[in-house]
Amino acid sequence: MAQGALPSKRRESLIAGRILSSFDELFQRTLDSWRIPDVEGAGYDPYSGDVSAGGTARAGHGRGMRALLHAAFSIALARYCLDRRLPHLGFLVLDSPLVTYKEPDFDADLIPPNVIDHFYRSFLAFPGQAIVVENATPPPDVLEQARILTFSGNGARPGFFPARPSTANRT
Repeated sequence: MAQGALPSKRRESLIAGRILSSFDELFQRTLDSWRIPDVEGAGYDPYSGDVSAGGTARAGHGRGMRALLHAAFSIALARYCLDRRLPHLGFLVLDSPLVTYKEPDFDADLIPPNVIDHFYRSFLAFPGQAIVVENATPPPDVLEQARILTFSGNGARPGFFPARPSTANRT
């Protein structure tokens, strides 16, 4: 059991070993493609119903790593299903997966561009559609190839929905 994992009962219906192994490989490749350090042996634990990486359960990691592991799980699951034509909606919505992550021994308030850039680039080959709500700016090569919507409180696009008319403007 990974460090930080909670003991749990054996589930009545576990995922077949070959399926779990294929998914774990895809999950590991997703994390590796983002260049996140210390995530060897990443995989899904059918007993706890959660993922682990680097010998530690997701719950045992810091907030930023937990967010990245959740995002990687969601992406790997979507890819697994889409690649095999299994049922999946075909899209992902990720809310702030990068905002709190910092590389180990990195003394900056921001995520190193290495992880941010590779995270965004991985979506260029994603077989479905992805909506990523994030504060970090994608690298220029991604900006050229992806459809980016920038929201700002005072800009031309404050959000997905039109702003409510103020009560002063009502007649």
